[in-house]
Amino acid sequence: MHVLEWVILAIVAVGVVVALFGWDRYRGSRKSAGGRSAAQPTDEVFVDPQSGKRMRVWYNPATGEREYRAE
Repeated sequence: MHVLEWVILAIVAVGVVVALFGWDRYRGSRKSAGGRSAAQPTDEVFVDPQSGKRMRVWYNPATGEREYRAE
């Protein structure tokens, strides 16, 4: 095969993977459709050493991310 055929094959393969698994998963979209985060508050609270404010940990089970928000 020529180099151009390999390049076309690689592009088609990437397109198939994106079509099967969805591109949104890889775009870094962390907000739900309503514009709000899907994160839920946890019982973890701490004091931010820089600002001195109480911070609560929020956990998003869909992405496994933790957010820190001032109380």
